[in-house]
Amino acid sequence: MLPEIYLTFFSIVLLVYYLGMRRNQSRNQSQLGETYQASTISVIIPFRNEENNLPKLLDSIKKLTIQPFEIIWVNDHSEDKSIQQLTDISENQKIISLINEEKGKKTAIRKGMEVAKGTHIITWDADISVDPDYFKAIEQTQIAKLTILPVRMTGNSFLGFLYELDYYFLNTLNVGLTGFSNPIVTSGANLLFNKASFLAIDSYKNHQHIASGDDHFLLHDFKKAKKSIQTVTHSTLVVETKTPTSLKEFFHQRLRWISKSKHAMDTTTTWISFIGSIYTLGFVALLFTDYWKEILIIKILYDFLIFIPYLGIVQRIKISWTLPWFTLLYPFYFVLIGVLTIVVKPIWKGRK
Repeated sequence: MLPEIYLTFFSIVLLVYYLGMRRNQSRNQSQLGETYQASTISVIIPFRNEENNLPKLLDSIKKLTIQPFEIIWVNDHSEDKSIQQLTDISENQKIISLINEEKGKKTAIRKGMEVAKGTHIITWDADISVDPDYFKAIEQTQIAKLTILPVRMTGNSFLGFLYELDYYFLNTLNVGLTGFSNPIVTSGANLLFNKASFLAIDSYKNHQHIASGDDHFLLHDFKKAKKSIQTVTHSTLVVETKTPTSLKEFFHQRLRWISKSKHAMDTTTTWISFIGSIYTLGFVALLFTDYWKEILIIKILYDFLIFIPYLGIVQRIKISWTLPWFTLLYPFYFVLIGVLTIVVKPIWKGRK
């Protein structure tokens, strides 16, 4: 009886997910509204100790076929040679620095907004690269108060591919949820929002003591204020970054993400967390029944159906061969990360 209930419930969930993706795709393809113009956009790039990553981003910026109005680099007390990498920037770019007790990505973004002249703000991470036609695609995108843009996190090993799939898991669900106007995640590595709306609803004073989470709290503020939010899946708008290079780095990254999310939970996020737990732990429990072979095959099929659409968006279909391994290993990771959230405090850029 339990296998039938599990399979029926998650078949319905999968159907709803595809309906949400279809609705989101229809919105993306609609051309009824006003579109963004690069000349109204300020890009803010916070950075700290990124000397090894900045050359790649700088090179991709030089190759842009359309430039934004301005690019503002915000130095968060870098201790390496990051500043030296920025000596040859163009006239539409400027560098500012945090001073004294100012620190952290959230503070850096707000410092950049103090000097930004654009109507709209894009935030990029300093370890990404962008497509040459990025702003050409932006100018084909309808305006919303908050636009969630895609991120591709690429690995070059078996573990790296598994790191990718873990990252894409919530992002692929997010596309479906946005079809029902209720996204739950976003990434400051590639995010576009209206500056005036942000300034009007920013709750920074309530969470400035929390080191990270700029993107998560921003999404929460826009949802709470009932501002228009869209998730855009245009492949040209995908920015690329690398997966963590070690298990230690991977777990600290994931723990940092989890630690920020618990401070701004809403009803949808709570329900998705609950359903995800049942999806994972229920699968493990059913492996100890007489139907374990059928359950394993169907669970792998479910995971393929969930992941394939988003892997197509970020152009990573080629890593789909690792999905069966992800299905088998994810429950162990799920339990381990739950334990680590209790006993480990994550570190980022030398800060807790």
